Parts: sequence; C-alpha cells; structure tokens
Amino acid sequence: MKNKFYKIAIALGIATFICTHLNAQTSNFEDITLQGANDYKIPANGNFDSKFSSGSCDFNNNYDISYGGFWTSGWAYSKTNDTLVGDYSNLYASYANKGVGNSNNYAVSQNETFIHLKQNSIQGLYISNTTYAALSMKKGDAFAKKFGGSSGNDSDWFKVTINAYQNGNMKTEKVDFYLADFRFQNNAQDYIIKDWTYVNLQTLGSLDSLKFTLSSSDTSQFGMNTPAFFCIDNIITNADTATFENLIIPYGQTFWNRGNHVFTEEYISGGVRFPSSFSVSPSYNFWNSGFAVSNSTDSTTQGFTNLYSSANGKGAENSNNYAVSNGNSFFKTIASSGACGALKAKGIWINNSTYPYFSMLYGDGFAKKFGGKSGDEADFFRVIIKSQSRVPTSKDSVVFYLADYRNADNTKDYIIKDWTYVDLSIFGIFDTIVFKLESTDMGQFGMNTPAFFCIDNLAYDIITGVKETSKSNMFSVYPNPSSNTINIDYNERYSIINIIDIHGKMVLQSNQKNIDINSLANGIYIVQIETENGVVNSKIVKQ
Repeated sequence: MKNKFYKIAIALGIATFICTHLNAQTSNFEDITLQGANDYKIPANGNFDSKFSSGSCDFNNNYDISYGGFWTSGWAYSKTNDTLVGDYSNLYASYANKGVGNSNNYAVSQNETFIHLKQNSIQGLYISNTTYAALSMKKGDAFAKKFGGSSGNDSDWFKVTINAYQNGNMKTEKVDFYLADFRFQNNAQDYIIKDWTYVNLQTLGSLDSLKFTLSSSDTSQFGMNTPAFFCIDNIITNADTATFENLIIPYGQTFWNRGNHVFTEEYISGGVRFPSSFSVSPSYNFWNSGFAVSNSTDSTTQGFTNLYSSANGKGAENSNNYAVSNGNSFFKTIASSGACGALKAKGIWINNSTYPYFSMLYGDGFAKKFGGKSGDEADFFRVIIKSQSRVPTSKDSVVFYLADYRNADNTKDYIIKDWTYVDLSIFGIFDTIVFKLESTDMGQFGMNTPAFFCIDNLAYDIITGVKETSKSNMFSVYPNPSSNTINIDYNERYSIINIIDIHGKMVLQSNQKNIDINSLANGIYIVQIETENGVVNSKIVKQ
C-alpha cells in the first residue's frame, strides 16, 4: 500500500507532504495572456505559428496547410517507434526507439530552432538522432552520402551546436555535440549516436533561450545534405524537467506537429487543463470542440461571427478573461504545485455566449425564437454537468438552465445574460468535469440552438497533506549527475532512502547515505527519504 502511494505521489508531481488540509484555489483564466480587448485564443489556422510547453520550456512550431500541409520549422513531439525506415516518410522517430528511460514522448527538431526558458538556468538535456538522419548517414541515400565513404576512411561528422541567449543577445558560451563522428584515425571508433546521451549545459551559465544549429561535413551548393533533424528529451532546469509526457498526441497518431487534420491545444489555468480542437484542411478551417479563452466585450453583435463573447461582454465578477465552450466539452485536473493532486469542487460561474443568447431571444435562420410567436411554447436550453473521479460519489450531475420557458407564467421565462454561480460541491473530489448541452429546439441534424456557453472562476480546494516538511528537512545529493555512486547530505532522522524512476517505480532502497547506482539505466530519478514527518525528495541524473 505504501508503494502505491509513492507511485501516485510521483506521478502527480512528487508531493513533499501527505494529505489532510485544504487550500482554496480558483481557475479564472486571468493567468492566460490575451493581446487586448476582444482578443481570444483557439488553435490557429492557415500558415501559422504555434508553440507547446513542457516543464518550464516553450517550443515554437510552424506549419503551412498549403499543398496538402507540411511542417515548415521548429519542433514536433512524438512517440513514434520506428528504427527501420530511413527516408523522409519517417521524420518523427527517434533512433533510440523510445524516450529517455523508456518514456513515451520526446521532441523532434528541425535546424535553427529555439527553446525559450521560463527561468534562467539549465543543467542539461538528452539528445538522440532521428531514424531518418541516422540511417541516411549509415547507408547513404539519394541526397546524402554514406558516412565514411566506400572505404570507411572519409572524415565525416554531423553535429548540433547549442548557443545560449540572454535578453535577445547571443552569449559567447556554446556547446557542440556530435550526432555522428567519423574523424577518428581508428575507424572502429567512428560512431553514429543511437541511444539517448546526456549533454551537460551548465557551462552556458545564466540564459533565457537556447538555439540549436545543425552542421555536417556532407554539403553541396544547396547546403547540408545530411537530413537536418534530431531529437531531445528530459531538459533539466533548476525549476523542473521538460519530459514532454504532459503533451497529448491525438488518437491514432504517433506524433504531433500541429498537422493538417484535427489538432488539439490545451489551456492551463490554475490546476485545470482546458482542451480545444481545431479542424484544418486546405479548403476549410474551423473550431470544432473544446474551449476558447476570450476577453471579448461584444455583447451586441448577433450571429455566427460573434462566437467568442459572453452575453454581458465581460468575465465573472467583472474580470477580463473567461472561457467559451463549443458543444459538449470537458476539463481535467492537473497536479497542482505542492499538492498531492486531488481537487475538491466548490463551484463555477456560467453564462450564455452572445450568439445563442440572441438566437434564442429573436430566432435566426437555423433556430427558433424561444417561446414561439405566442410566447407559450415550453422551450429550454440547459447544460448537464457531470463529474468523473477516482473517488466514488453518489451525486451524479448538476443541471443548469441557460434558458427556461417552461413556466406557466410567461413573465418568469428567462434567458441567462449575467454570470450565475453554480454550486458543484456535491461532486467532492473530481478528476474530470463534463458538460452536455440539451435544447428543446431540435432538427434532423440535432440541436438547432447554437451550442456555445461561457464559464469562469472555477473554484476548488486542493487536498494537501498531514504534515509539511520543514526547510530543515531538505537535503542535497552529490555528485549530480553521477554514473557510479551518490552521497546524501541529510542530518535528520530517517527510516529508508528510496530511488524512484520517472514512471513512479521503486528501483532501489537503502538505509545508507552512500548509494551505488551503477545498476541503474541512464536517466532521471527521484531520491526520496522517508522521515517521521513525511517524505522529502530530490532529483538526480544517472549518466
């Protein structure tokens, strides 16, 4: 049972205390940046720039939907397992076959890419070749030579140069890493990187961005012949590690480069993830489900052109930002900083969006006027809210009416125009909250009422622990990274020291402060000390 708890704690963010007390929190969308009034965010369309985040790092990406769509520059993330196909059709596979430590996800980069850090230092990262580049160098192809040539004596090389930037200026410090090197006098020492290899970047000092530039000995009049791709994983900063495991790869795919089909974005506010989906093709593009984040103030424009405004033109409690839901939607919790990962629902503010508000008030080309001509027709538009949780609850759902014309007295009929608080405390602890829209105005293709509504200021409690560990209980591990042994600097009483991998699996236990880690595979691990006051954790790199 104890081991099960540790696995859950690791998966949810390595809690340093065990659960009991509550901290009130709100997911209010004010932590998502919009450019100005009437701005909104949904996945972009057309020739677009996008980015994804993992850990405290941001990764830019560009995709062009013309000519059937192609990834033009930047980063993709992948879980592709293919070490056999060595051509352009296999762009997204690591030659190491998996991520670091047999994890699923990793990132694939083109040439001349950047990583932007949300804090100013980095320890290191892992690098591997892509299968495409590795097999091209190993065997040669129609564009690139076989490294070493027919004799094996050609002094070929393929490297990535990592430059540090601070405040937009390139620093003098840099690190070169050879993805392949055939310059050795003894050909038996020539190599093409296959496995994930740790690259120490501490010499780069203080920085806010990294630039990756590829170069090769195999060039022509058009530039480098070697395929200009490589892979990275587990970027270790002083704040956290970018492992890419937080990124969602669409069902049925093994990589994601913001492609030319349905793709997803995800907005994080407070302790909650709000997904969105956008359909992209050369002929049409549209937001098809999930959430957009908006600060639109347009409460007067009727029709489909005004999808992203609340009915009263502002957020709940006079805030700027709020979220607009498209159709039946859901959101999920994440592991909050310093919490064991469980959220207990309190309530949420709900409003109509402007588009369905006027559609129900006046009718339009698709939907009826609520109440009909006489005003006596018993129409309604409602959202059914359900909770899904690891913790069973007897409370199934909450129903909120966005419009209700079922009253015998027509003066009591209404269409919601102001933010209204909906109590969700009956759900208790939740993992996912699902919204389902229903209307009395139905046609042969489903609901005629525009399927949009707004939410804001989701309130919840974070369930945290019985006993916080004091600063005096913190400890250090050295050397870090290490290949042989680690030493624990900790002066308080403890019962056992656990070594846990990034999947939450216990791989070593010791009651000694000097621990042999030779048997561990290269990768990132958590050193966890069990004390009488709970557990304390630190991160190490085995290389």
